[in-house]
Amino acid sequence: MEKILKAELNTGILKALGSSGGGCISQGQTYETDSGRVFVKINHKPQARKMFEGEMASLEAIQKTKIVRVPQPIKVIDLPGGGAMFAMEYLKMKHLNKYSSKLGEQIAELHLYNHKLGEKLRNEGSTIGKGASHSESQYVDKFGFHTATCCGYIPQVWYIPW
Repeated sequence: MEKILKAELNTGILKALGSSGGGCISQGQTYETDSGRVFVKINHKPQARKMFEGEMASLEAIQKTKIVRVPQPIKVIDLPGGGAMFAMEYLKMKHLNKYSSKLGEQIAELHLYNHKLGEKLRNEGSTIGKGASHSESQYVDKFGFHTATCCGYIPQVWYIPW
């Protein structure tokens, strides 16, 4: 597995740091590479690629809002024999308790982001020279996400009504 990861990340150095950990769905490991530290999630189930692709797309979308800091996703990598790995930027998470109030505010702002895009679109729609084609991010009139994301192994899909 580490041989594949080393090749896919195009790195000469791949050194596991600390002990591996994980939750009830995936395992995780931090590695030192030529380009710095990466965090890798590993899952051997057949639905791992779909789950990790949804997580990667979600992180990219959150980054575009510039509201809350999330790891830079790097790559989803298939494992021989089934499953996948998801490599992303390593973020040090220790000693962040003092920022929990700020994180709460950022998460609230993130949840309002699409609604504010819709308001902006409606306001620009009545202005000459503005409109949907000029908006950097696009308003979505559905609940969910354009790519299937997962809660555990259960896919979450778009819905029109809440």
